[in-house]
Amino acid sequence: MTAMNKSLSIAVIGGDARQISAAKALAVRGVCVYVWGNATAKEITLPIRHCTDWRDAVRGANVLLLPLPMSGDGVHLHAPIAEGEKGIRLDSLLKEAEERLILGGKIPESFSLRAQERGVHCIDYFNSEILQLKNALPTAEGAIEIAMHELPVTLDGAHVAVIGYGRIGDLLSLKLRALGARVTVYARRPEVLTLAQLHHCQAIMLGEETNTVLSHIPEDVRVIFNTVPACLFSEEVLRSLHRECVFIDLASAPGGIDRVAAERFGIRCIWATALPGKYAPETAGQIIAETAMHILREKELL
Repeated sequence: MTAMNKSLSIAVIGGDARQISAAKALAVRGVCVYVWGNATAKEITLPIRHCTDWRDAVRGANVLLLPLPMSGDGVHLHAPIAEGEKGIRLDSLLKEAEERLILGGKIPESFSLRAQERGVHCIDYFNSEILQLKNALPTAEGAIEIAMHELPVTLDGAHVAVIGYGRIGDLLSLKLRALGARVTVYARRPEVLTLAQLHHCQAIMLGEETNTVLSHIPEDVRVIFNTVPACLFSEEVLRSLHRECVFIDLASAPGGIDRVAAERFGIRCIWATALPGKYAPETAGQIIAETAMHILREKELL
């Protein structure tokens, strides 16, 4: 294991419960941690240092760990549970952050450009393959929890469809199979479909006739989990979809379903984004901390 850099200090600023979980995970690893805007002083134990002014946290650190997402409006830092001063402007944060490394999630392009102009190095940890792979687990578990809440039947014995077979689709299918569900995977690449078959799922190719294939999803399918960030479920497809089917959309914007048409046809549709932070914030925060540590090792700061 790489020896800890004794001069390393990280300011964990803003965000939600994931950030305080990340701060605790970093402190356990021996990092000097400052926090602002994600917990009260009572929730903090040594060696984490709770700051009442975000500037004190920034000045005490040489690395800033900012939330996921870093900003909701592209102007202010995302800090929904911040104490005291609220509405930190990103340009104000950038001025204080000179000569520091910024790690943020979904960093706005405008911020990256301004940081580059000022010579401030920033890295978007949301793009890390490590974070994406590890986040697949709480995403899959959160999706299954939603399905259990929405369905009038058990997943054991139920026929479910998984659209797409990437990081989330693969793990989700395995979890559903473990619960006794009959899983049909819809994907485009033959090698992906072969892997799904090896995992004891039925596999159906999505090719040039995607609309036709999806329009003929069997009526006994009780829930569709979509992981593809493209509107495959258009009005044309939804018109043929069984009305008792529940649609759980795990894809990022623009999502995978025409939600206006779904509402018109009476199809239950849940756009379930950002599940790690909603369903397992402690785990999600630990994943952020692990990703940050990996980045710092790559930068030889650990």
